[in-house]
Amino acid sequence: MQGLLDRLGYALIGLFFGALIGVAGWWLYGVAHSVRYRGQGMDPLLRHWVQYGGAIFGVLGFILRERAADVVADTLSAMLHFEFNPAPGRVASAVLGGVVLVIAVAAIWFTSPIKG
Repeated sequence: MQGLLDRLGYALIGLFFGALIGVAGWWLYGVAHSVRYRGQGMDPLLRHWVQYGGAIFGVLGFILRERAADVVADTLSAMLHFEFNPAPGRVASAVLGGVVLVIAVAAIWFTSPIKG
C-alpha cells in the first residue's frame, strides 16, 4: 500500500510540473510566441496544453517515480535549447535558465487574458 501511495505522490508532482510545461508549450508554440517557430499557432487553447502535459507527466511520475524529475528537466532543457540554439559545447548556466524561466512566467502572467 505504501508503494502505491508513493507512486501517486510522484504522479501528482509529475502532473504539477507537466501542467507548467504545458503552459510554457502553449505560450511558445500554441500561440506562436517562440523565437524559432514561424507560422500559425498550433493550438491556442491553454486548457489542452495543461491537460495533456499534466496527464503525460503524471503518468510518467507514476511509472518512473523519482526518475520522472529527469524527464521534466530534459524536457525543459530541450525547450530552452530549441529556443536559444546554443553552439555545441556551450551549455546555459543554471542562473541563465532561472532568469529565462522567471521572464517566461512573467510574460505569460502579464500577456495572457484570463478566460473561463
